[in-house]
Amino acid sequence: MDLNDRMEFDCVIEVLADGTVVDRHDIREPELHDGEVEGGWRLLNGFSGQDGYSGPIMHQSEFIGGWMERHILANPGIYVALVDYPLDDSEPDGWAVAEKEE
Repeated sequence: MDLNDRMEFDCVIEVLADGTVVDRHDIREPELHDGEVEGGWRLLNGFSGQDGYSGPIMHQSEFIGGWMERHILANPGIYVALVDYPLDDSEPDGWAVAEKEE
């Protein structure tokens, strides 16, 4: 199973020092609205393949693979994939991966 399959939206995971991935049901996922994540978490940045964009919000067509997957597996920590919900209640148009700050 690749990391994209493992990291369903709102399911917190932890990458251990040996690269093992475990579910962390004891940690509540943060909320993400208009590109802003709740305190105690930071968004991974610079992994989008969108032309002319290098921010943290990924296009719906993108996935957790390639450079992003390698980065997550090489950096032990707690991560979660989140849908970016607009504050105006319109349809979300992107998503991001957040890492829990130490």
